[in-house]
Parts: sequence; structure tokens; C-alpha cells
Amino acid sequence: MYAKNKHSRLILSGCLVINDKMEVLLLHRKDHDYYETPGGKVELSECSNPDNPTINDLSKTAKRELLEELGFDIKINKLKYFGSVEFTIPDGRLAIANKFITKITSGNPRIAEPEIFDKYDYLSIAKLEKYPISPDLKLLLPELKMLERRNIP
Repeated sequence: MYAKNKHSRLILSGCLVINDKMEVLLLHRKDHDYYETPGGKVELSECSNPDNPTINDLSKTAKRELLEELGFDIKINKLKYFGSVEFTIPDGRLAIANKFITKITSGNPRIAEPEIFDKYDYLSIAKLEKYPISPDLKLLLPELKMLERRNIP
């Protein structure tokens, strides 16, 4: 089972993996033909309080999802909370996407779920609007661009 907030919105958690060139690692999702951050649904078992997951609960999900999607042999920095947005996922359900910033410190990412994703790319934050990106990422774009202007990976 997956966590939902009091308004029955699906709770999602993912990572903005940013490198020193101010590029973000995004996965290309085959079924929707757009790029999205590594991440996914918060499981009830990951929540200390399923009705109100904590930042710590959400960070556990974000890290788990990142490793499941990019491989368990990579190492990352500690996750820093970036923010959240409410949006509608492609199947019509309402969701809240929580995002954390991190950086890969060792290992090489790979597509660990080839049934869902066909590639990953580091894309320039400055040019992100030129690519097909997920609805939640579109909503986060202004904040991401502010991060890029301040050069804070």
C-alpha cells in the first residue's frame, strides 16, 4: 500500500541529482515519453505516521527509489529537502511530489528498470524547458532555475 495525505493525494518522493555543471540527472520514461527524476510512491511501511510522512520518511523513499532505478552500486551525498508540488499524474490521480537534492559521489548510474526507462541523461537546468519533462518537474522549474543562478548543487 502507498501513503496518501488527508486529501487523498498520492505521496511521491524523488531526487534531483545535480552535478558540478549544474545539470540534473533525469530518466526517460518510455510510456509517457518524458524525462522525470528518479523517485516513486511512498510506501506505508516507510512512514512513521502514514497520514503525515516526515521529511525523514520521504528521504528514505527518495533514496530507495533512486537506488532501485539507477543501481545499488552508486553512492550519494546526504539528501537535502528541496520542496514539493501538487500535480496530476498522467493517469488522472492527484499527487504531491517531494524532492530532495543530492549528488552521486561514486559509482556509475545505470538503467536498473529497463521495462520503465530507456535512458538517462544529465540535462542542463538552464535548458530544461526544451525537453519533454514530467508535470511535477515543470512546476519545479522556476525554483530549479533559481538554484542554478545561485550555482548551488
